[in-house]
Amino acid sequence: MSYQIGEVAKLAKVSIRTLHHYDEIGLLVPSLRSTAGYRFYSSEDLHKLQVIRFYRTLEFTLSDINTLLSASDFDREAILLQQRELLRARASELDCALALMENTLAALRDPQENPMSNQAMFEVFPDLDEAVQKEAEQRWGNTEGWKQSAQRASKYSKADWLRMKQEMASTYTEAERVFTTGAKPDSREAMACAEADRLMIQRWFYDCSLQMHAKVKEGTSQDPRFIANIDRNCAGLAAWLHLASVANAKRQ
Repeated sequence: MSYQIGEVAKLAKVSIRTLHHYDEIGLLVPSLRSTAGYRFYSSEDLHKLQVIRFYRTLEFTLSDINTLLSASDFDREAILLQQRELLRARASELDCALALMENTLAALRDPQENPMSNQAMFEVFPDLDEAVQKEAEQRWGNTEGWKQSAQRASKYSKADWLRMKQEMASTYTEAERVFTTGAKPDSREAMACAEADRLMIQRWFYDCSLQMHAKVKEGTSQDPRFIANIDRNCAGLAAWLHLASVANAKRQ
């Protein structure tokens, strides 16, 4: 079936002008046009428009959405699953914030009956890690790697950060899989995991030589904050990745 632009605008609750704009920027190009130049949308176009609307609900920019849809070759199910996780996380954050709001109002109206500690006033807000950021800047701020990473990060869009996090998660999931098979750090499989991690750092942050990567992994295998994150699914993974990166550097 095909749908005229007015029908699509009404269905999706957007303006015709918005659909014209999506067409102009290549975000949603109608599958069909009449000889007179009228736009006609297919069912697949409607599916894509729904995905776009989900991303807009998540406050992604049109530029970010365009990048994501182009990069993914529009695997609708994969995108919807990803969006579901983002929406769940957002819903959980909002539920917690709403509960805190209700408790705060209750404490404001009757502080004797509903006391609230200073700690409770901020317990649902995410940790901004400003202290960690400051510590890292003090330690690495004068290095070329830090400067290069900061320069790249300043240009990343929300879509870029999402793709980076997905790639990082995929890299660590594979490392966990290999680690749980009992592979030794100097095995070919373990060194492949270390190399994938190094290349991921190099693509997104800074030029990372084999030797530098080994030093980075040494640091993450000794800092309790990194260990807690890396080892959350597999105890010992941080240390294993460090040894694998050392073996990888020696091999090459």
